[in-house]
Amino acid sequence: MKTEVAWETIEPEAIRHLQNLIRIDTTNPPGNEIEAVRYLASVLEAEGLRPRVLESAPGRGSVVLRLPGRDDAEPLMLLSHLDV
Repeated sequence: MKTEVAWETIEPEAIRHLQNLIRIDTTNPPGNEIEAVRYLASVLEAEGLRPRVLESAPGRGSVVLRLPGRDDAEPLMLLSHLDV
């Protein structure tokens, strides 16, 4: 099943989130990406999702979200980093 994306509808929201993330100083070292992690988690929560924030060290963290599959398809993991 292929889902069509209405890019013209989501583009302004995507740009707003990108601008907000760019404003957060995550320069590495030291990273301090926990503020970006919390921002991203709040965006996901606003969409009704239940992300987990994992703080591996003070100021260092990750956001984890698991979405259940719909069929017997193999799992898919998306991974990125928030520090620059």
